[in-house]
Amino acid sequence: MLHRMLAVGSLAVLAGMASTVQAEWTLDAASSSFHYVTSKNAAVSEVNRFTGLAGSISDAGKATLSIDLATVDTAIDIRNQRMRDLVFQVAQFPKAEVSVQVDLAPLRALAVGESMTAAYPVSVSLHGAVAEITADMHVIKMADDALQVQLVKPLIVAAGQFGLDAGVEELRKIANLTTITPNVVVDFSLRYAP
Repeated sequence: MLHRMLAVGSLAVLAGMASTVQAEWTLDAASSSFHYVTSKNAAVSEVNRFTGLAGSISDAGKATLSIDLATVDTAIDIRNQRMRDLVFQVAQFPKAEVSVQVDLAPLRALAVGESMTAAYPVSVSLHGAVAEITADMHVIKMADDALQVQLVKPLIVAAGQFGLDAGVEELRKIANLTTITPNVVVDFSLRYAP
């Protein structure tokens, strides 16, 4: 379910590539957020996040996003540790990497305050697996030097798509839970600036 978050991160990178200038832009991590929702025992849902985000958008339309998986924040220390060790296995797979190639021309044409929505193919590398996910992104030109990238609707990502299902099952057993849904709902808001 954590892979969904990564997929959402990649979508954000795609939208972020749509800069209005021909220079490299970087992700403003302090003004960005990346959340995912997990569900357990058929009725309990919880909002989690990653705080370690980095990324850039080149003048050629190549966008990258790196998510430091050790920065997972579930609001409970022991659960953070279990996510790092059992599910993400950060000692071996410390980061999720997302990349996207987009046509910048229509995005560069936006005036301040205007926005556009488009579907972007995002390549996500997580836990030794690579998958392509298509996401509908909403890009808003906030100022001459700022773009905001958001999902049109949250994404649903399956743990099995990135080989995380075994770790999720191990977590379920250790936490003595009846079920952990193997899918997560991902959402984000990313801000890019030169």
